[in-house]
Amino acid sequence: MSRIAITLALAVSTLTTAAVAQDKQAGEGREKFRAACAADIQKLCSSAGTERGAARACLDSNAAQLSDACKAVRAERAAARAKEKS
Repeated sequence: MSRIAITLALAVSTLTTAAVAQDKQAGEGREKFRAACAADIQKLCSSAGTERGAARACLDSNAAQLSDACKAVRAERAAARAKEKS
């Protein structure tokens, strides 16, 4: 019985550690995005609504006018999302 408890504790610990690492990476990705795209959002999307996805939709519709840094970060995030789905 104690082996089962130890095995379960190790499994939960491993899953928790993986979840925390994923959350940290997601947070770092968001910060990188904000830093790279803040000026573009302010310049091109100041009138975009505050609802979820409004800034992304605005950036999508103004993709040709985005700074190189913002384009690069958006491409990185898209690649990461595609990798997660596969």
